[in-house]
Amino acid sequence: MTTSQSGAAPVSSVKPKLVIKTLLSPISGESRGLAQHHDILIAQGLHGKGVSITPAGSRVVAPCKAKIIDISPIGHHMTLGASNGVIIEIFIGSQAIKTHGVGFTAKVARGDVVNPNQVLVELDLIYLQRQLPSVDVAILISKGALKLTPYHGNLRAGEDDALQLIVKNS
Repeated sequence: MTTSQSGAAPVSSVKPKLVIKTLLSPISGESRGLAQHHDILIAQGLHGKGVSITPAGSRVVAPCKAKIIDISPIGHHMTLGASNGVIIEIFIGSQAIKTHGVGFTAKVARGDVVNPNQVLVELDLIYLQRQLPSVDVAILISKGALKLTPYHGNLRAGEDDALQLIVKNS
């Protein structure tokens, strides 16, 4: 511990052990609980905790600065690694594999470092709505968050917060 120049109050140089992080909405639309997602594995939280968003837009953007750890060949699933060891999963649609990639245009590749609001995937939303039982986008935290608070309601991609996380400071 050090003291301030006036000698009055000690100033701590110890970093806080926990920090609050927020993730931006990856797509414009209505956010709601995972239990309402069409995919049963996502609805039951088996891929992680988070929110399901019924899209009103066609651009999926990065929720924070992160590295693309993996992206599926058709672009419907991405794994991002953020600071503090947080692993973010983004799933687009239910049974999206049936499209063989039609309707998904990936704008990033494995290994890319992306910034908040950077486009990850562009969707042909009208085509996908005709082909899939659901086009809902799930943003999930599969690792690294000690506590997660989802935000529900209408969200704008790259502008509104979708999730608040409490993570260990590194």
